[in-house]
Amino acid sequence: MRGGAPARRSNALFVIVVVILVAALAVEGFVLLRAKSKPARPAEAEAAIAEGPTKTEAFGQPSAPIKLEFYAPLALEWHQKTIGLLRKYDKEHPGRIQVKLMPMGNSECDREMEDRGYTCAVIFINAKDEFTLPDGKQVTLQKKPNTTDSLYNSEDVIAVLDGLWAKRGR
Repeated sequence: MRGGAPARRSNALFVIVVVILVAALAVEGFVLLRAKSKPARPAEAEAAIAEGPTKTEAFGQPSAPIKLEFYAPLALEWHQKTIGLLRKYDKEHPGRIQVKLMPMGNSECDREMEDRGYTCAVIFINAKDEFTLPDGKQVTLQKKPNTTDSLYNSEDVIAVLDGLWAKRGR
């Protein structure tokens, strides 16, 4: 019997060590899966961030009922097109919108957007980025607009604004 007792102790010790190692690996795997890795931005976005604006800018009426937050590499031509349409809309319809331009590369803007789960261009209108246009088209105001594979066109943003304003009159 004495010969069997040490074997049981070493088997039990072996099992405990294996359980601890498996648990440690599981925890490490969980931590690695949860760690947010930033996806690589396209080179054109990185260049626009480097040469574009670095400070937030706002226009429109602070008391406006429609609030936009536009987070993007703002110097890119397709985002400039959208910004131009928004400035025109604000001039033609004063008091309807307030726009906050949030340049990518601004550490405060980047942190705020990452906290919301975004790392690429997005436009929030009253805290939403997905809309149905009057013609039934579904749009998501993310990433690069105005191409055949885009989730939206710059003019869609204006259609969303018109639709939201029309709903207020009801």
